[in-house]
Amino acid sequence: DADKRNLAADPPRVVHVLPERVQWARTGLWDRLERAAAAIPGAEALKSELRINLPGGRVFQAGGMDNPESWRGGYADEVIEDEADDVTAGGLDMVVEPMLADYLGTRLYVGTPKGNGRLQSRYDEAGHTPGQSRYLLRWQDTGALSAEAIERLRTRLSAEEFAQEMECSFSAPNAGSYYAALLDKAEAENRITRVPHEPRLPVETWWDLGMDDSTAIWFVQRLPGSGEVRVIDYAEASGESLGFYATLLVGKGYSYSAHRLPHDVRVREMGTGKSRMEMLQSLGVAPIRPGRALPVADGINAAKALLPRCWFDAERTAKGRKHLRQYRREWNEEREVWGAKPVHDGASHAADAFREGAVNGAEPRDPMAPPPRSQADGDYDPHAF
Repeated sequence: DADKRNLAADPPRVVHVLPERVQWARTGLWDRLERAAAAIPGAEALKSELRINLPGGRVFQAGGMDNPESWRGGYADEVIEDEADDVTAGGLDMVVEPMLADYLGTRLYVGTPKGNGRLQSRYDEAGHTPGQSRYLLRWQDTGALSAEAIERLRTRLSAEEFAQEMECSFSAPNAGSYYAALLDKAEAENRITRVPHEPRLPVETWWDLGMDDSTAIWFVQRLPGSGEVRVIDYAEASGESLGFYATLLVGKGYSYSAHRLPHDVRVREMGTGKSRMEMLQSLGVAPIRPGRALPVADGINAAKALLPRCWFDAERTAKGRKHLRQYRREWNEEREVWGAKPVHDGASHAADAFREGAVNGAEPRDPMAPPPRSQADGDYDPHAF
């Protein structure tokens, strides 16, 4: 609290850390800091301590995160974690957050994205958390490099390397990803944001129903007459019974128009003589709409066609979107080429469920058709959406 703080006792202190302490000397950043300090009357640069003493007792302290425990017990008004995706040490929150607690200090994560790491997680979190902010600054946005420098980088780096280093792409390292570029576009167009549940629109669910592995469910609303698809929620669990998912659906409090499950949901099990569709129906899950059996490649193309029309709730769909980014083609090590089939791993369930909706979901309503009626309020104004 600035009103209660005794600045004489505890003057402002900024801590700027790189993944390793030695990087300050190796990269020349400390040399720049010393030159900057020399231009400030009364400032003192202490190289042995990587510390700049500023007038009024203010301090700029540099260092590394290769030994987080060395910071324990200190305080800071601001901690800048530079190249956050390259930090390998664990337990950072237990060290950094207490440093900031005394004066409700600020924590900044900066750097070049390295896939779905710490920067991606914090960037997503800042998009829906009050009091947080985020900035994605590509070379086009800063003007820091000349056209000649950019052209040289384009010729020396691969397209993915350039996208990562110069355009802050979170998906560039995910080579072979089916959907990462489309999710980047959704991010750039602000279609990953807060997307609240609209009670006057029904919800449909898209499933990948696992037997011995995870079950994934997307929750979607379609805006009448627009083709807009609102992905409002996502759920995933492993090793749970069908009753668990039936209870989960009720707990969401949504009004459902369809539950879209894979075509094999109709297959009867040898032990019970019942299909999973019949068992879900007995638990109150209705109406169930089994899908069509189509080649995986066709489903992936359908998902690619659907994604440009999707709006995602940033918080509730974060886990599902992360899996969509990670869904990728197999790499043939011997031939050094991408294969035609996707890798089956933890990302597959969310991707398979999304593909189910893309292939078997209802088509958008005719724009000339009258709007549906609200069971709660009578007629509604479609422009209210």
